[in-house]
Amino acid sequence: MRVVYAAEQERHDPPFQLHFGQRAAPTEVPARTRSLVRAIQEAGLAEMVEPRSYPLEAITAVHSPEYLEFLRTANTVPLTDAESRGRQADILFPSVWPYSDQWPLRVESVMAQIGVFCFDTYTPILPGTYEASLAAAACALTGADLLLEGRGDVLAVCRPPGHHALRNKCGGYCYLNNAAIAAQHLSRYGPVAILDVDYHHGNGTQSIFYDTDRVLYVSIHADPRHNYPFFSGFEEERGSGEGLEFNLNFPLPPGTTDERYAATLSLALEAVHEYQPRFLIVSLGFDACACDPIGDFALTPGFYGIMAARIAALRIPTLLITEGGYHLERIGELAVRFLQGWQSA
Repeated sequence: MRVVYAAEQERHDPPFQLHFGQRAAPTEVPARTRSLVRAIQEAGLAEMVEPRSYPLEAITAVHSPEYLEFLRTANTVPLTDAESRGRQADILFPSVWPYSDQWPLRVESVMAQIGVFCFDTYTPILPGTYEASLAAAACALTGADLLLEGRGDVLAVCRPPGHHALRNKCGGYCYLNNAAIAAQHLSRYGPVAILDVDYHHGNGTQSIFYDTDRVLYVSIHADPRHNYPFFSGFEEERGSGEGLEFNLNFPLPPGTTDERYAATLSLALEAVHEYQPRFLIVSLGFDACACDPIGDFALTPGFYGIMAARIAALRIPTLLITEGGYHLERIGELAVRFLQGWQSA
């Protein structure tokens, strides 16, 4: 299997995050993907590939130009509020969000823009965020093109992750929706299914494809009544318009075991098979493992090999795109187990 990765992604290196108003150590850090890539290389499981270059139009097919321009310039524009006294910010978090639709929305200042374009306080914008996010998207697009060229299944190691990013908003450590960008690219050549096995619901991916039948979105995730992103991921969210019945959510309770997850995975794979996609994208999170510090499922590391073999058995050209997974000492092992299971199918 070819693995696409760019060291440029490490330019996004947050010094801290805000968690319920408290300054906390960052969870989404460069060591995540460095550990993952190193473990795959040491196991001799894949051929490493550099990403190709793509025009910005490949990104604006999913994200608005205004949002991209904000990510590009946010740290270079002086802050206009009196307290900041015209300085620039090396790290930006939102502090005020739009609070009414009674008046026209004006987003001239950076502090207004970040309130519009970012929906949480976990997702800081740094001087290297834009470049790292473009590199991650290029990895996903390169993987998509390798599929189109018939090069076999591909793993795109993408960081920052992507499945929480909406068309016009970042959040959940995500800035550009790598899976959605790749799916949009591939959908020009046939229907695409996205199977999301990250612990958290991919609210961004769901939102982007909610009204189309060209991309099926199927997600297995923690119950949003108790877990991030809280406001989406419920079973009754089935799509709208032409996308009705092309969005499927399978929320699961705390303590979900291998057996419970496997039964749900059967339902998800059946839905993918019935859709008969030309391509499959897997939003591959490793945070559903019992070892993960921010999840509460009980999946064993060995289950990732079983999961991989069952997905690979669909025999659909597949692009794997990394999402979450925050146990720095175990993420490489989980990736290796997954790829070993994939190759055994």
